[in-house]
Amino acid sequence: MMALVDNDVLLKGACYRLFSHPITTDCAVNRIGYLAAAKFVLSKRIRQARLRGDAVEVEAELVSFLAKHEAIETTAEEQTLAAALEAMAQDIPVNLDAGESQLLAVLALRTLPALITGDKRAIIAIERLLDATAELAQVIGRVTCLEQLVRHAIINSNASAIQEAICREPDVDRALSICFSCFSSERTLETVVQGLDSYISDLRQKAPRALST
Repeated sequence: MMALVDNDVLLKGACYRLFSHPITTDCAVNRIGYLAAAKFVLSKRIRQARLRGDAVEVEAELVSFLAKHEAIETTAEEQTLAAALEAMAQDIPVNLDAGESQLLAVLALRTLPALITGDKRAIIAIERLLDATAELAQVIGRVTCLEQLVRHAIINSNASAIQEAICREPDVDRALSICFSCFSSERTLETVVQGLDSYISDLRQKAPRALST
């Protein structure tokens, strides 16, 4: 089975140099699917990012990771659904960009187990779109946010290594930097989990059906 991962999660995983840790594995799947254009889009974003580390090494890690997983080419049916979802999102209105709409269409039509996304606006949009079309019935409870993924990782992996990696690049994701107290010397696993839980709880209130448990 395959979990879909959006460009935001791929970008941050590469910038944090965390692809050697199991944070990209969730929902009992071993394969990751990503949009085929990700390599080209993200290489440009890495070069433009405010990184404290070496952007060339970050890009190399991304390319190596992508080569081990599966580039998704959307079908005509998926492209049609993605366009319809974008139009419905504009009518509501909520924010759903082209990449997220394509991944959502693939998730729905291929009945895959999970979409892991760093775009909270997209998760809220998916929640609203559940009332707009029956075609998304399959995605209920199958959307995982970045904070859930990181929480899963620190509970089940090397928490201190993950903390160090995130705080080494504090400008990559402000919410994670706050949760990990990157600008303070005082942090414990308990306080990190509490911070992540706070973000997850807030999002769950806004997207109770879409967000995974």
